[in-house]
Amino acid sequence: MVTLPVQQEHLFNRSLNTIKGVKLLFVEAELLFDVSCPDLDALKQQLENPFSIFVCGEFNAGKSSVLNRLSNDELAAVGILPTTNSIQPYYPDGFDGIVFIDSPGTNSIIERHQALTEDYLQHADIILFVTSVERPLTKSELDFLSLVSKIWVRKVIVIINKVDLITPQESEQIISHVKDGLRDVFTEVPPLFTVSTRTGKDIDSLRDFLLEFLVEAEKIRLKLQGPQNSLLVYLEQLEKKNYQAREKVIAEKTIFDRSLLRINERIEQYDLIFGVFREKIRDLFTNLIQQLHKLIQDNFAFISLLKKRIIREDDLLEEKVARAIKEVKLEQQMEDIVKEAASTLLKYREQIIREAREDLQVAATLSEDSFQVPELNSGKIDTTAISDNLKVASEKGLNNFLTLGTAAAATGIGGHVVATAALFDLSAFVLALMLTMFSFNAVPKQREKATQQLDETLRELQNNYTDKLKQGLQQELVNSLNQFTDSLKPRLGEIEHKLAASKSLEDTLQSLRQEINDILKEVEQL
Repeated sequence: MVTLPVQQEHLFNRSLNTIKGVKLLFVEAELLFDVSCPDLDALKQQLENPFSIFVCGEFNAGKSSVLNRLSNDELAAVGILPTTNSIQPYYPDGFDGIVFIDSPGTNSIIERHQALTEDYLQHADIILFVTSVERPLTKSELDFLSLVSKIWVRKVIVIINKVDLITPQESEQIISHVKDGLRDVFTEVPPLFTVSTRTGKDIDSLRDFLLEFLVEAEKIRLKLQGPQNSLLVYLEQLEKKNYQAREKVIAEKTIFDRSLLRINERIEQYDLIFGVFREKIRDLFTNLIQQLHKLIQDNFAFISLLKKRIIREDDLLEEKVARAIKEVKLEQQMEDIVKEAASTLLKYREQIIREAREDLQVAATLSEDSFQVPELNSGKIDTTAISDNLKVASEKGLNNFLTLGTAAAATGIGGHVVATAALFDLSAFVLALMLTMFSFNAVPKQREKATQQLDETLRELQNNYTDKLKQGLQQELVNSLNQFTDSLKPRLGEIEHKLAASKSLEDTLQSLRQEINDILKEVEQL
């Protein structure tokens, strides 16, 4: 581990803590989206290792020759084919406390060599990059330097070797070409040297620069800056992935929220659809009332006040009311309305679910995991409960007088049993109602009052039937759609959890970034 002055020891410890913090952050991120944690242990190792200069470049560029010239000794093997098969540390004379690392070529024909070179770059404090006049700064070299700049963020020194093979004019052209390439990669062109390892030209200038540049304070700065700069790059990559993942989750949540809102809107809009059946029920009762009015007008004028006649006319009245109800087809039409309303509701529900499933299918394509669009049991609507409610609708909302009167009439007038009080089906109720109101209402004023009361009662009955049918069908709609929306709640919970976790990750990331920037500012002041 590099020896730091006491006053800088806190920076070293803080640097280790930021590496640990970023590592934990990647573990947290792996639970949210697909991301691989970089080798952060390599950064920790860099802090603990001696100061290192990593010599790299394409094979046959002269890396090993440069290393030998800097040390004035044959430390590294030299050849026209890749000769360095592994990472080799060297300790040249005159560079106390600094280790030079020779590496396989960055475009080695052996894939393992390339991976080895890139892996060790994370451990290096300085990159000494060697190219040659034979192939000055090729595309593969620029690609490699781009990785160094964007991912490892290390101090780079560039060497152009074999200048003894070209004229001074050609050398100027190559230098200009290399600088142009470096400007495309780095925000600031790195230090650039031209040398000849064969003749030793300008090797001393390179050595002197390294020795003057790498004073103790600068080595400490570079040692601390390297890992922190790399962490900033990793955090930027992680922030970008977190943003992309969060945007997908937000888009998914937007679709869920929109779908659920539209389902609720469709439930509210059902009143408009049911309006058709409200009108049909109204027309049915209007027709019934008209038939009963005609019956009253045509028959009651002949009723005398004699009890015998009244009883006899009552018997005839019962038959005439029953015939009028039969002509209106009251029971059948009401049953048809119920069936049609139920069929329409089923189609409406299928439309709502189809819209929701189309939305959720889009959401499923955005999901990072395997979200399955829930199924809905779309069987027929059970109208049994609705029918049962309709049968007792005649009792709901009617005043006590009429309810009791109807019950009494239902037990029979003159021994004629119309219906049981427990049943109260529609036809029986209307028939009992007529007999109750008009059996002893031969006086014109009483008939007029009874007729008005009959109209009000039938309209109330119409409203009760309408409300019961609507409530029953709408409850069926709500229940089935609740089944659908309830199946979405676990996914909505996961989305909310992901958004909260993403926000927490972003907060932690920003805190770590601030700490790293603070460390770098303090390092600059060393």
